[in-house]
Amino acid sequence: MKKIIFMFFILVQSIFSKEILVSGAASLKEYLEKNIEEYKKIDPDLNISLNLGGSGTLKRQLEQGGEVDIIFLANRDYMIDLKKNNYIFDEEPILENSLVLIQNNNSSSNGGTLAIGDPKYVPAGQYATEVLDHLPIKDYSLVYGKDVRSVLSYVELGEADFGIVYLTDTKLLKNSKVIEVFPKNLHKPIEYSIGISKSTKNKEDSEKFLQFLRGKGWE
Repeated sequence: MKKIIFMFFILVQSIFSKEILVSGAASLKEYLEKNIEEYKKIDPDLNISLNLGGSGTLKRQLEQGGEVDIIFLANRDYMIDLKKNNYIFDEEPILENSLVLIQNNNSSSNGGTLAIGDPKYVPAGQYATEVLDHLPIKDYSLVYGKDVRSVLSYVELGEADFGIVYLTDTKLLKNSKVIEVFPKNLHKPIEYSIGISKSTKNKEDSEKFLQFLRGKGWE
């Protein structure tokens, strides 16, 4: 009898547990962790999990049936496409960013390797490609990262001499420095758009958390 009661309790608890999963661009890691921690003060019973990665990879995960409640990508075109194809209810840009060139402190300024996100999957890589089309850099071999944080890691570890990352990523630099902030007219606007998946099992709490994020800047 006790076992039956215990199993019933576990079943009820699982039915009424509050949780949401947020798929977010890798560059949003600190931003989301900070705001999730703040939101716990508002709703301590809600468990918010993170799935971080390249925006293109996260988009494909949702399209292939991956379960997610909120998706937050660094490419608004991706989000518009998800809305058009009925994967999300709506999308809205709530953050912007800039693109910068970083250099490992021990690297020479003459030649070497330049790391960027893989343009096939990583918006930062797509923006970087646009910049390089306008300002071609000679005598450098390209190295591709699976997301923008991989690019930053390559440069920090000295596996690449230079890298193109977001301005907000540079607060993590320890062994590298910013040598140029690219003018915004060299690439498409860097807009982070957010939306709620139509596969969500907790739309109410997802909407509340999305509402909380509106107006929350990088700092």
